[in-house]
Amino acid sequence: MDTKKNILFITPYFYPAWSYGWIPRVMYDLWVQFAQDGYNVECATTDVLDNDNRYDKKYEESNWIKINFLKNISNKLVVKMKFPIPRWYKKWIKDNIQRFDVVHIADFRNLCSYYAYKYCKKYNIPYIVSPFWTVPYTKDYKSLVKKFFDKTWAKEMMENAKYVTAQTNDEFEEVENFWVDKNHIKLIPLMVDYSKFEDLPEIWEIRKKYDISDKAKVLLFVWRIHEYKATDLMLKVFSKYHQKYNDSYLIIVWRDDWYELNLKQLAKNLSIEWNVIFAWAVYYPDTKKYYIDSDIYFMAPSHFEQTSTASLEALACWTPAIVTKQADIPFIDKYEWAGFVLNYDENDLVKWLIKQTDLWKNSQNCINLIKNHFDVRAIKDEFLDSYWIE
Repeated sequence: MDTKKNILFITPYFYPAWSYGWIPRVMYDLWVQFAQDGYNVECATTDVLDNDNRYDKKYEESNWIKINFLKNISNKLVVKMKFPIPRWYKKWIKDNIQRFDVVHIADFRNLCSYYAYKYCKKYNIPYIVSPFWTVPYTKDYKSLVKKFFDKTWAKEMMENAKYVTAQTNDEFEEVENFWVDKNHIKLIPLMVDYSKFEDLPEIWEIRKKYDISDKAKVLLFVWRIHEYKATDLMLKVFSKYHQKYNDSYLIIVWRDDWYELNLKQLAKNLSIEWNVIFAWAVYYPDTKKYYIDSDIYFMAPSHFEQTSTASLEALACWTPAIVTKQADIPFIDKYEWAGFVLNYDENDLVKWLIKQTDLWKNSQNCINLIKNHFDVRAIKDEFLDSYWIE
């Protein structure tokens, strides 16, 4: 295989905008692997950063990855509505895209993706698309924007892609229902860089910070605080769990998407406000301290979100995960007591959280699951195959 081929990654948010979820984090780890293997890898992204900040560089090389930051006209549109309008992005793509052998497009309904598709089509450059669970329509104003994009160009872009990737069987069906031929859909699980979790910090730092005893039971949620993700059901389940384990806590980590106040009020109504802790805006690597001090990673999203990066990171820190089917973790059922994927049902979730707490012992299976199925080194070749195999 020619390891001197050139790969371009297209995304509105990338390193170091870690608050934008797993696309920057995980794809950065993947790109580092490609660079270490000798490929020439480059990214065209925007200058968006955490909160309403901007990255002050136009170009940077990080771990042999070349990153081009194009300035957004309005950073607030990206922060509030996930809608980038980058200046000079079209010109950069037009001037540079012919240098690349393949283009990888992420989070596809945006202007960055549109310009990349337009010039891939013009110059006959193969491309793949990773929608990252954004295909379905939601019940809000965003669906109107999605339908507009789909009608004008997005469906055509998906249909003409060399491959579209899906993380789970549910997403595979979503993509196929989006009129993509199933022979052009590749099932590739979410990734983590396991090597970053081999050297873990000392335990009990977080418990000491919040005055939690080493005997207490701690459930952990790490994700955006949004009504579809950090759901009311999650607190209701914890309330019943707390009745069984009076010395127990639910720690909720990450940034607020205008739902934190609702959860705090619900916690008060359920009389568990002193046992629900909000640790706002904590990012990797500090999240590792939370994973290792928790007994179970727990999330119960109401909408299909696909696999959560946080659930895999928790497993990489020896912490089992219990999630609903809306955040499926493939293969977990093959690894005893690494966790469970359950129905979006209050009684089921309470039952299995208690059972996991009562029966689980420190298990190598959490680590085996990650190393065998989700480590970036085990998955990178699947992406390379989608780039080069005809």
